Amino acid sequence: MRFITQRLAFRYPAQEQLALDGVDLTILPGEVTWLTGALGSGTSTLLLTLSGLAPRITGGVRTGAVECNGHDPAERHPLVDGIAYLGAAPGLQLSGVAKCVRDEIAVGPMNLGWPRERIVAAVAEAMRRVGVSQLADRAPAALSGGETQRVLLAALLAAAPRVWLLDEPFSALDRSSRHTVGILLQELARAGATVVVSCEDADSMVDIADRLIVLQRGSVALDDAPHPLLAGDALLAAGASTTDAATLAAVALFRAPRPISTAALLLQVPLRVVPGVEALPAAPPDAPRLALQQVNFGYKSGPPILTETNLTVAAGDAVGLFGMNGAGKSTLLRLAMALEHPIGGVVRTLGEATAGRGPEDLAPRVGFLFPQPERQLFAASVRAECAVAPMLAGWEPDRIRAATSAVLAELDLLDVANEHPYDLPLPRRRLVALASILVTDPILLLLDEPTAGLDGASRERVVAVLRKRVAQGVAVLAITHDAAFAHEALDRGLLLSQGRIVHDGAVRDVLNDRELSRPAALAVALRLGLPSGADRRLDVAKVLTSAQRM
Repeated sequence: MRFITQRLAFRYPAQEQLALDGVDLTILPGEVTWLTGALGSGTSTLLLTLSGLAPRITGGVRTGAVECNGHDPAERHPLVDGIAYLGAAPGLQLSGVAKCVRDEIAVGPMNLGWPRERIVAAVAEAMRRVGVSQLADRAPAALSGGETQRVLLAALLAAAPRVWLLDEPFSALDRSSRHTVGILLQELARAGATVVVSCEDADSMVDIADRLIVLQRGSVALDDAPHPLLAGDALLAAGASTTDAATLAAVALFRAPRPISTAALLLQVPLRVVPGVEALPAAPPDAPRLALQQVNFGYKSGPPILTETNLTVAAGDAVGLFGMNGAGKSTLLRLAMALEHPIGGVVRTLGEATAGRGPEDLAPRVGFLFPQPERQLFAASVRAECAVAPMLAGWEPDRIRAATSAVLAELDLLDVANEHPYDLPLPRRRLVALASILVTDPILLLLDEPTAGLDGASRERVVAVLRKRVAQGVAVLAITHDAAFAHEALDRGLLLSQGRIVHDGAVRDVLNDRELSRPAALAVALRLGLPSGADRRLDVAKVLTSAQRM
């Protein structure tokens, strides 16, 4: 099924600026079309208009034309036209009526009126292809973020759509799951489906996309094959993210065309003998900000999630929590924030056991970032959202105004200070949620996927914000599947597997685990023999720049 847009423009309710402005595109079946751009460029909005959900569900005003298979998608239900849409907040797309994953995946085919035998076969095949068969009897509400993302992909697949419109489908996935989903998208396109993916993760898309469209301020800025765009300067000039390797090469002043894979970049790096890597000093044993001692936990009627889990996070620690989808990472953070309580062992946050306490007893000294920003945003403006915590803490108005302005400036949110958070694209909402917890200067930060969906500039801003606070003694425990962010922002890594911490060491060592991704800067640093602490992107780029001049 082919999409054609002509002079397509769209404006959200209560917004003066156009989200899309004069988009003329023809999108063909049989290809994986990749949309990207800086935050606010309009990629998510384009998917919504192609699906017909904008303006039918979102409100707003659309002008120009959108045609899919001879029809305007806004005039028909997506299922009727065989259109599958996955939003950037997949948890919001769960039906709410299914008791188990198997039933959740069956909802679409049931709504299409298929016979039972066909539904059963389609559900089983969809679970197999997406790799979620083992979750068939789990309750959808008990899934992790990555598991939810894969289950919803399986639910879309079961309905046999001819069009796939996916917004950040890799954001919560571990390395293995990203590979599985990438292969699925290629198979769908080869079978004749129309596949359109909005994604800021260039490394996940580079090998599966046939075409790359870059939006800038709601208009098409670039449209070409992915490799030449990723290797050149125009993509970065448009504010879009390139691959991790190409980013490092650009910082190191490599001339275009630049290598876009780590393997290609390493071919241009001089080989040196790698000396012994300096280990990070162990965390001080006194006064940890967070400690789990022999912790056991499982949700009601569910399997054990954590088993005799131990960890310590001290002042000034910047710790990454890694593991496959469903390993228990988000659960561990919820225990630390007293949103859940262990069934065995002890969780101590800021030196006190969490038993009998709730999150209100820990805030604002502890800041918690949910993976879904909508769970913690409720004020009518960005500035008001950031003022909630200090007001509840009893701060004076002048102090609140100063602190709010400062944190908004840090995260480049001053231009939207008076906007409603829900009028912003999801990645920017994530930044608002982060600002709302940073404003009171917490001494422990618990962050669940803080960079999901962010462009390169925003990710670098988050790195700078966290490094500044760690230098001031703030403790950070962050869940992330963003290996480049982890390497830049964090010092220590914990690998969670089967309910236990199986690796606790320097983040560079944990990122070398076969289940995780190795960022380009780390791979090059190891080739150059750079020690831990001198192996981040800017350090590596300086060495590469000097090597080119020799």
